[in-house]
Amino acid sequence: MNRQHVRLSPAQLVQIRRRSSQHNQPVTEEHTLTDSLSHLLNAGTAVISDVFDSIGRIPLVLDTNLKPANSPVTRFAGPAYTIEGHAEKWTSGGDRAKLAAIDAMPDGVVALWSSMDARGVCCFGDLLATAMQARGCAGTVVDGGVRDVAFLKSCSMPVVARYLTPAQAIGRWRVTASQLPVQVRGALQDWITVEPGDIVVSDEDGVIIVPAALLTKVINQINEWASVETESRDAIKAGMPLLAALEKYGHL
Repeated sequence: MNRQHVRLSPAQLVQIRRRSSQHNQPVTEEHTLTDSLSHLLNAGTAVISDVFDSIGRIPLVLDTNLKPANSPVTRFAGPAYTIEGHAEKWTSGGDRAKLAAIDAMPDGVVALWSSMDARGVCCFGDLLATAMQARGCAGTVVDGGVRDVAFLKSCSMPVVARYLTPAQAIGRWRVTASQLPVQVRGALQDWITVEPGDIVVSDEDGVIIVPAALLTKVINQINEWASVETESRDAIKAGMPLLAALEKYGHL
């Protein structure tokens, strides 16, 4: 039985609470989601991974078998819109749960498809890619397969997938849930659980998840490191020995 999908409001994702020093009153600053995503993309997945290490958390790096399917440009970020499916035989026509999940997709999300280790079949092809792009999907990460790559290369929506295949999913694999926690394969651990609204960041180094609950902490750490990293890079360019740089800056 399909689990019911629920809608997420991306505009409500990011709130940073602080106290006003002038009035000593609780003040809420709502940073736009665009600002937060820009911070993460400018930092890059490598820095985000290092931030996880610095706070004693395993970086939520997705499986390194994920590769660009339609473009060498893979820089995108957004709140996860989760879709999960399972391999099973069925004969009842179109995958209505899949179509409903895409129809409900809000603007600006990253569609995160969990195939649960499906083999040989695609999660979607040209028509559904067209529908996701029309709904303003920022990018798509498929822990599974896609097809119609010649068409996908004409899309502006970047697609990262585990494999390419000509085989359709109808009768072989279908969506069983959307906008609920899903599991995808990880690089540093077998499985990673992703909640709807967790932030998906993709670039040339790979794909990483930033849990919504850690977003403020991660961005604050990125901001703290920014000036130090610039200074250390300039010093190394100027010829500073690496061991001396390590002693001065503490991290290379």
